[in-house]
Amino acid sequence: MDCSLGPSQAAASSAAVPAACRVLIAVPFYRNEHLVATLAGSLIGCAADLAAIGAEIVFYDDSPDYAPLGEALLAMLSAASTAFPCRIETNPRNLGFVRTMNRAVAEAVARRADLLMLNSDTEVEPGALTEMVRVAAGDHMIGFVNPRSNNATIATLPLRNEPPADRAAARAAYQALARMLPPVSHVPTAVGFCMLIRWIVLAEFGGFDEIYGQGYNEENDLVMRAGRCGFRAVLANHAFVWHAGEESFSGAAVARDVWEPANRAILDARYPEYGPYTAAHYDAPETVAERLLAALLPDEAGRIDIAFDFSSFRAAHNGTYQAGRQLLAVAREIWGEQANLYVVCERKVYEFHAYADLGIPRTDPHAGCRFAAVFRVGQPYDWNVMQRLVLCAPVIGIYMLDTISIDCPQLASPLLYNIWQFALEHADMIATQSTQTAHQLRNRFAIPDQAISVVSHHSLDLADYRLPGMAEGAPPPTGNGARILVLGNHFHHKYLSQTTNALAQAFPDRRIVALGATKPVGRTPDPLAIPPLIDADNLTGLPAGDLSDADIGALYAAADVVVFPSHAEGFGFPCLHALAAHRPVMLRRLPVFEELWAALGHTPNIHFYETTSELVALLATPPGWIDTSLSPTDNGAARSAREIKAALEQAIGRADYQRIVRRVRAMQLVSELSCTGSEPAVIDNEAAQTARFVAQRFERALRRLLMVPVLYRIFRAMFRAARALRAAKGN
Repeated sequence: MDCSLGPSQAAASSAAVPAACRVLIAVPFYRNEHLVATLAGSLIGCAADLAAIGAEIVFYDDSPDYAPLGEALLAMLSAASTAFPCRIETNPRNLGFVRTMNRAVAEAVARRADLLMLNSDTEVEPGALTEMVRVAAGDHMIGFVNPRSNNATIATLPLRNEPPADRAAARAAYQALARMLPPVSHVPTAVGFCMLIRWIVLAEFGGFDEIYGQGYNEENDLVMRAGRCGFRAVLANHAFVWHAGEESFSGAAVARDVWEPANRAILDARYPEYGPYTAAHYDAPETVAERLLAALLPDEAGRIDIAFDFSSFRAAHNGTYQAGRQLLAVAREIWGEQANLYVVCERKVYEFHAYADLGIPRTDPHAGCRFAAVFRVGQPYDWNVMQRLVLCAPVIGIYMLDTISIDCPQLASPLLYNIWQFALEHADMIATQSTQTAHQLRNRFAIPDQAISVVSHHSLDLADYRLPGMAEGAPPPTGNGARILVLGNHFHHKYLSQTTNALAQAFPDRRIVALGATKPVGRTPDPLAIPPLIDADNLTGLPAGDLSDADIGALYAAADVVVFPSHAEGFGFPCLHALAAHRPVMLRRLPVFEELWAALGHTPNIHFYETTSELVALLATPPGWIDTSLSPTDNGAARSAREIKAALEQAIGRADYQRIVRRVRAMQLVSELSCTGSEPAVIDNEAAQTARFVAQRFERALRRLLMVPVLYRIFRAMFRAARALRAAKGN
C-alpha cells in the first residue's frame, strides 16, 4: 500500500519540534470561523485535563486565503495559550483534511506522542480527554479510542432514530445511559471527529493514505490496516464530546456524497472484511443492548412506552384472555401520565376482544417496535415469542399462569422446558397468579435471585366476573330436576368428560351440562383424546371458546350448582364466575383453590372434594347458595394492575446492561444453532400430538441407525447421489 507518510519521513519532518508532549491534539479548521470560540472555550474549560494528560494543541488553518478564520484564531490564541500549550499552524495552501492531519501525524511520531484528532465542530466535556487516555492505557492492543457523542455514527449514544434536540438534552440522555455501560466497548472501527491514536500505531503503520483525497474512510483504512495486526478500536463510554456534525469542512469544494462512495469502493477493495466486520457490530449483543436501553429514555412529555404482549392470544374466550383484558381495562388509569401504553397482538384479536374500547392502541407482533418494558400475559410456547421479547425491550416481565404444560407428558417436551427455563432465567420480572404457581415454578426451574417476583391474583371483585345473562341474586331454576354445570375443556387435566359422565350416570333424573366437551358424532376414538361424553339423554355437551359472554352467563344462571373438576389450575376463573352468578361451586381441593377461598374470606359457597366418587356423594344432596359478603374492598383488577406496575417499575429501575447483553447473546446463539424455526413447542390438538408422537420415535430410531458406521456411510452416499441427481435435473 502506498501511504504518503512513513515513520522515517515523519521523524524528518518534525525534527525541530520540542519533545515535551504526551498527547498532541490536532484541530483542523477550514473557514467556519464561528466554530473557533466555541471549541476553544470548551478546551479552556478542560485546562486541568489537558495538563493532566500532557497535551499540546495545534490549531491548523487550512484556508490561508480566508482572512476571517485567521483573525478568529489569532483572537482566540491569547486566552487559550494562558490555559494550555498551543499554537497555530497555517497551511501554505488548502491541503484538505487528510493532508492536514498527516502533518499532525508526522509531528506526533517524531515526538512519540499519541495523536488526538479533534474536529472543529466539537465541544469537549471536562473529564473526557483524561478518560480517553486512561482507556488507551488499559490494553497495549488498543490503538484507537473514541469518546461517546450525540452525533458520531458508531460512537453515538443513545442509539435511537431521533437524536436529542440540543446539547443539554443530548448530554442528559447520554448521562442517563452511560452510567449503565462498562468503561470500554470494543468496536470495529473509529470515527475521526475525536479520535485518539496511539503513537506506536502511527509509527508502525503510517498515517492517512492520501488516495482518499478530501476525506471519508481514511480513518477506516488506518484502523483496518492496524487491525490486521490485532490493534483494536474502542469506545470510552464514560467520556462525552459534543459533535455538531458536517460543519468542520462544510464549504469544501467537493461534497461528501461525491467522495464517500468513491472512497468506500477503495476501502472495500483493500479490506473485504470491513463490510461484514462492521455489519456484525450492529447486530452484536452489546449494540442491541444499547439500542434497547435507549427505549428507557422518556419522551418530551416525560413518558416511557410500555407494551402488553398478547401475541399468542386468539379470537376466542378463555381465562387467560380474560385476565389480559382485565389488566388492560384498568392499565391506562393506573399508569396515568407516566407511560404510553400499547397492546401487542394480531388485528383480528384486537377487534374480537374490543381492545380499542379501552383506549389502548395496537402494535403488530412483527413490527419491530421497541418499548421501555414489555409485559407478556401467558407462558411462551414458541421460541419466536422469546426472540421478539428479547429484542423489543430492555425490561421483560412475564405472567406465568401455571405449569400444567410441562407436567402433563402429552403436552410436555424438552423444547418447551428449555423455552420456559430461558424465559425464567432471563426475565426481569416474573408474575404469577397464585402462590401455588410461584411455588411450582421454583420447584421446577432455576430462577435467578435478581429476577423480581410478584404474586398477583387477578381481580377478586365478583362484579368483574358477572356476565350478561347472569341476573344478580336470581334464585336457581326449578323444575326438570336440578341442573349441574360442569366446566372445562379438551385438555386431560380438566377432567371434564370423566366427571360429567360419572354425574350423568349417578343422577339420571338431573340435567347435566358440560361446557367444553361435545358428544362424538361419527368420530373414530383417538388414543390421545380424552374419553368422550356418553350418549345419555340427561347430558348435554357444548363447545368452549365460541360461545358469547351472554350465552355463558345464561348457562351459569340456569345451573343449580357449578362443578369445576380440574386436577391442575393456576387460578380458577370458573370459581369466580360461579360466585358472581350466586351459584355454589364444587372444587377439587387444590392449594390454589384454598388460596382463593382464603382471599375471598372463606366463603361458605365454595365446597371442596378430593375424588370424583366423593363429588358424587356430596351432590346427592346439592348445596344451596348462602348469602354472604364475599369481596374485600380494593381487591379488583386495579389492585392487580398496581402490583404488576410496581414490580415492572422496580425492574425498570434495575435495568442492567450486562444482563441484557447476556440475554441477547443467549437468544442469538440458540437461534443460530436451533432448527426449530417458528414451530410451536406444544400443540394442543390430538392430530398434531399423534404426529409429533410418531415423529419423535422415528427420529430416535433413525439416530440409532446413523450411529452404526456402515449404515451412516450408506445413507451419506445415498444423500449425495440424490443431491447430484436433483442438480442434474435442474440443469
